[in-house]
Amino acid sequence: MRPSPSPARYIYGIDFGTSNSSVTIWDVDRRRLVRDPHIAGVESSFMYFPYQLRREPPLIGDAAKRRYVEDQMRGRFFQAIKTILPNRTFTETVVNNQVFQLEDLIAFFLRHLKAKADLVTGQDVKRVVMGRPAVFSPVPEEDALAQARLARAAQLAGFEEIRFQYEPIAAAFAYESRIARPERVLVGDFGGGTSDFSVVQLNPARQGLVDRAGDILATGGLPVAGNRYDSATMWHKLTPHFGRGATYESWGRQVEVPDTLHRQICQWDQIVFLRNAPKLDLIWRLARLSTDPAAFDRLEALVKDNQGFAIFQMIEGAKIALTTEDEAPLRFTHPRIPIDQRLTLAEFNHNTAALTGEIISYLDRFLADARIDPASIETVFLTGGTSLLRSLRGELVRRFGAERLRDGGEFTSVGDGLALSAPLYFPELHAA
Repeated sequence: MRPSPSPARYIYGIDFGTSNSSVTIWDVDRRRLVRDPHIAGVESSFMYFPYQLRREPPLIGDAAKRRYVEDQMRGRFFQAIKTILPNRTFTETVVNNQVFQLEDLIAFFLRHLKAKADLVTGQDVKRVVMGRPAVFSPVPEEDALAQARLARAAQLAGFEEIRFQYEPIAAAFAYESRIARPERVLVGDFGGGTSDFSVVQLNPARQGLVDRAGDILATGGLPVAGNRYDSATMWHKLTPHFGRGATYESWGRQVEVPDTLHRQICQWDQIVFLRNAPKLDLIWRLARLSTDPAAFDRLEALVKDNQGFAIFQMIEGAKIALTTEDEAPLRFTHPRIPIDQRLTLAEFNHNTAALTGEIISYLDRFLADARIDPASIETVFLTGGTSLLRSLRGELVRRFGAERLRDGGEFTSVGDGLALSAPLYFPELHAA
């Protein structure tokens, strides 16, 4: 049965994230969130086009990952598409002989989320509050381009009235629904692509009011988050396994292999660009001329057998394990790329210290520029999967004290807050 074309009762909140995405529903008549198991939780922000001649929509979310692995990673797989939004040089790509603009690809995600919510509401809902990071890019033109592209993708997905809310502010509104008294809150939203901050004066008595601009004291962010921690682990821990640091003979002396190849394999979606004749020829020659031929044989397998995604899934699994354990396995069973190592928490923290320092230094400047005394912050509300990293939390504890830190809904707070923002953007529906 097709949803009815009566969209006014519901408004969706969509958190299209770098790593995970979700949809939530605001009931205009009852002024509350709609809870339903069909839209509970988050979905991985994966998309997969199997290689095929006929034109079919891609698989989305965890289903995309499963099929990609089942197909032995032969099709076209997309991850972290959100990070491309401010990139002016990326305009289109070809998949199965079909041209897709970036907005077309993102629309597949949004259409999928909308369809799930439409099944719950029974309506073809046309209104949505979309989340966006505090900063897509520090370059204003790129930041504007990113939001315009996301708005166009939402239109392609079937939405007609589209509003945007900063993700850390959405998280703040989600936290406001849980408190009983006014609080000045610093929200840290640490995702896969960005770390965003906001300082908001929250008051449960003001929840649902239209004019909240005066309650938002500061907002900002930077493009350093979970994916960069994965890249750092690849660089420090695993690139030596693929030949970084090896040497080769040139004009009678030993020269270290340039790190260009190894820089590129620190982003899994960039590994595919090594699958060209000049780069593969270079890797083949290094496998025969360098002091570590086995390592370059492993690098060749990584590239030719399309194992980048699987390697980074292993790295992410170890990172997650280290949020609660002091040691995690790095184990990979591909016949040409055997890996059996251990990653300790101390090692991980050391290898990623520069990233944690970059985030915390930004936070210090953010509060100073906004003229907000850290002592005036009553609560620090943390959301996003990267907020679970112990090195990052330790720095926040040192600045604010453990008693001020709050958690909750690391993966769902932003989605809830986007739907809770609906009265701010569509006040006419609530006044009726």
